[in-house]
Amino acid sequence: MSLYAAADEHRIRLQARVREWTKSMLLDAAQGAALDAELRVDVRRTNVFLRAGLAVFTTLIVAASVSLTVVMFNLDHPIPTAVVSSIAAIACIALAQYLVVAQRFYRFGVEEALAVMSVALLAIAAGMFTDAQHIDSSGDAPMIAALLAGAAGGLCVYWRFGYVYAAIGGIVCAAAVPFQLGAAAQLGGTAASRHALAAAVFAAAVVIAHRRRGRHGDDYPGDDYALMRAAALAGLYLTLNLQFRFWWTRPDIAGAFYWFTYAMIWALPLAAVVLAIRGRDRSLLAVGLAMALVTVMTNKPYLGWPRHEWDPMLLGVFLMAVAIVVRRWLAAGGDGQRAGFTAARILSSQSGAVTLVGTASAVLHPGAPSYPESEDFVGRGGASGGGGASGTF
Repeated sequence: MSLYAAADEHRIRLQARVREWTKSMLLDAAQGAALDAELRVDVRRTNVFLRAGLAVFTTLIVAASVSLTVVMFNLDHPIPTAVVSSIAAIACIALAQYLVVAQRFYRFGVEEALAVMSVALLAIAAGMFTDAQHIDSSGDAPMIAALLAGAAGGLCVYWRFGYVYAAIGGIVCAAAVPFQLGAAAQLGGTAASRHALAAAVFAAAVVIAHRRRGRHGDDYPGDDYALMRAAALAGLYLTLNLQFRFWWTRPDIAGAFYWFTYAMIWALPLAAVVLAIRGRDRSLLAVGLAMALVTVMTNKPYLGWPRHEWDPMLLGVFLMAVAIVVRRWLAAGGDGQRAGFTAARILSSQSGAVTLVGTASAVLHPGAPSYPESEDFVGRGGASGGGGASGTF
């Protein structure tokens, strides 16, 4: 059961919408102030920057405290380290719950970091304890135990505190378990089976989140399940796109499963876009369009076609043409919209998102090409103002 009342969660989300509408001039200042006062909830909150700073600071304190304890008492054996991590995990989750219940913290950063660190410490304890048991010789069991503990802990943190990113992290941990299965494992013997098992985990998460989102709609907790569905669908796509380069080596997979994944990387973006349009789900629409873009980028490697230097340029021209056509098609509808969709910028937060994307593109843009340094210029004794008109060349 969540520590926050469902009515409070609902009012907080409505309050955020009212403030956004007021900032976007959809409500005047008097209307916004009146609605904001009616929706006020007795919790302690802070801005996003201080929230992030407090979360980072709390994480460093917990990590340093546990590390100092291990170093001071020279705990070089897995069992004592697992005990210390377990005690620290219990202390962190208890303190996080105290801050929420007694001090009424809500997304304040401190209690979030404590809850997340409790899951991380629990995963470390599970891995250390499993390692001390010497269950198998392949060395996969400690990592599997840590991932399973992280998956269970992440889902429990969401159930108790309502942190969507904790649930998403739990889903990712559960989907990462098949990749830790050794070559001798019956289900994880091949790269194709590991990808298939991970995809099954993400697919199950998509189905569960989709059903729960349909049950609750756009209101709380339906908005949480919408984010989980979009994240799980992105994980499913990345697991099946064998040409998407991760930090590990791309697996050598061929045959029927290879072409099955090729069909899925085209089907998943289309299904996501259609589902997002029908359900008016902005997060799912963004994920679907991003998946479609990655599909276009990885199409040639999938088919074994050679890449050319002008491919990014052609892709950019194609995307600009599609954007112009869609924008003009929407603007040509009645009142500049079609079926509730418009190309006009309505909320001020959309302008901030565009600015953020532009800043990120500038940061990620490759630097200017470097040219080899030319040899130092050596003058020839010019006498006309240094121009060399009377000198030798």
